[in-house]
Amino acid sequence: MNTKTAKLELITKKWLTFDSELASDYPDGINKVYQGEIDGMLLKGVFSKAEMLEVKQKLENEKDELETVRYGTTLGCVLMAAGSDLERYFLSADSFRSKLNKLFNTSFEARVEGILNKMSGGRKVEVARENDERLYTPATVRFVYPNRGGMTAHKNNDFLDKPYYNHLNKIAKMLNALSYFIVIEKAEVGGDLLLYDLSENQSMTFTKDLDLESYSKTYITPDVGDMIVFHGGNIVHQITDVKGDTTRITIGGFLAMSKDEQKFLYWS
Repeated sequence: MNTKTAKLELITKKWLTFDSELASDYPDGINKVYQGEIDGMLLKGVFSKAEMLEVKQKLENEKDELETVRYGTTLGCVLMAAGSDLERYFLSADSFRSKLNKLFNTSFEARVEGILNKMSGGRKVEVARENDERLYTPATVRFVYPNRGGMTAHKNNDFLDKPYYNHLNKIAKMLNALSYFIVIEKAEVGGDLLLYDLSENQSMTFTKDLDLESYSKTYITPDVGDMIVFHGGNIVHQITDVKGDTTRITIGGFLAMSKDEQKFLYWS
């Protein structure tokens, strides 16, 4: 199968998988996800396995900084978890950005932006700011522990009316925004990204009463160092239960186009 045919087949299946070195072959890839032409992309090898192993080892020294959540713990304050306490969030964001420089031997932000810029349709990719002053956190590390049920099904559009999104709603096109994450450590079994195809019902508000088992499913299983970019705002998704002895560790956040369509802004 030639390269052009392979690309067409993957686009038809609404999911692209390719080596990160080929990111420039998809110059408008982010916008294609944003517009719903494809559901998402899996970029292989954004970080090497050796780089991620070193990050994982350094994270062992951060246990006192972890915040407990239902599925495990997080490192770095999540905007949603901060709620109305935005002062706490922005203080944590400053601290976490400094911590990233210690966890990674290369600049995490530079690596992520370098990859995304190749697929941004010429738009600049940068960390979101509040009033051109305070920077949001670029990412959060999430530890999903075994036998906790994984991350429950949800879609990000259903949270857009929360007060903590007020400023982002002013500066970015938050409806149908994207999610991104990179795998630091994968689970022995499970820990997959599970997408539900609700088809024409995709835009409705997700409730726990919805019978997800009646819809078709897609399982995405990235490897260590791989990056996922997908339509997390509009697609009901979850992380399946982790099995075995290994904790699933990822780092990532969210991505949205600015209101003036000149940039892509990311945060967590």
